Amino acid sequence: MMKVKPGFTVFERGSKIAWITPHSGPCMETPTSRDDHSDTVASLCWKKVGGWFIMSTMPRKRIYGIDYNRDPPTLKDALKYYGWFTANENPEKLQQYRMKYSWVARNRRDHFTRRKIYRNFWDTVKKSGRNMVFVHRKFSRLKNFPSIMDVVAYEDRGYNRDMLRTVVSRVNRKFSPFLKSISRNYKNAIILEEQRVVDRVKEIFPDFDMEKIGIEYKTHIEEDMKIIKRFAKKNVVKKLDESFSPTSFMRGVRSALSNAGDPRITVESIFRGDKATTQMKSVYRTRNVLEIEANAFLNYWYPNEASDMILEIFNEVKPMRKITNYFTEKKGWKSRLLGSGWNKFNLK
Repeated sequence: MMKVKPGFTVFERGSKIAWITPHSGPCMETPTSRDDHSDTVASLCWKKVGGWFIMSTMPRKRIYGIDYNRDPPTLKDALKYYGWFTANENPEKLQQYRMKYSWVARNRRDHFTRRKIYRNFWDTVKKSGRNMVFVHRKFSRLKNFPSIMDVVAYEDRGYNRDMLRTVVSRVNRKFSPFLKSISRNYKNAIILEEQRVVDRVKEIFPDFDMEKIGIEYKTHIEEDMKIIKRFAKKNVVKKLDESFSPTSFMRGVRSALSNAGDPRITVESIFRGDKATTQMKSVYRTRNVLEIEANAFLNYWYPNEASDMILEIFNEVKPMRKITNYFTEKKGWKSRLLGSGWNKFNLK
């Protein structure tokens, strides 16, 4: 059964599992403003096991739509920042606002219309099931390497991270041949994405200079640089430190990837759920919640395999919620778990 609602669409079939894509709405102005093919992967999960599939159809850009993964602003802030966003003034303040709030509004009516859609989305999520998986997309950027999929447990509040790491380690072993086979193409996708970023910076800013580019681009490039310094050859890093330019930066990207290993699934290596909204916090207090940040390359090239990985992880961790509570509320949890047959997780 399909229900089309303002700002999102709901598909229902069978069991009480919810697959949710808060950022799957259309792109407006910026091609990176949606979670590319997160809806493709989530729909395959839903097709294979059923449940609810809740798909955003709302642009994420604050001027045009709603970011369901942020908190609602006050009327005062929504109106104030609308002018700032339309004028594109004070990039640092705009970035801080994006990190916290869901929309801006042209007028009072616009604000309350968006608030109603936002509340309806989260009310629907809360009714959808006890087990929830939020599916997102992360960029094919060097800063995210070697993670091809990051699994988020909301810092132990969704699931216990230690148990989740044990599960993910097993899934990595199972999919190791596949991950090795796509390693070269994945690295090429990263190189292409980094070149796109370089060209975009050169288009927007007068110089490819860390002191002159916008804070959003600067932050991401600094994170890329950490991986370059970790994996690239020393002489390449030295030249990059001496003369930062598009050529030296891309040389560093290629050197780092040539010395790095194969991609793998990770647990909270990039995302931790620390920006979770007030709505999300109310969800994971009473439900079993995972967040999946799958790489854009994986979502687009191998959506079926991505969904298989997610289901493999989810089927293992689904019964763990009660165990997670046992971890945090009781003493002597290790011996009791081992005595209950959970020694397959090799707890030490």
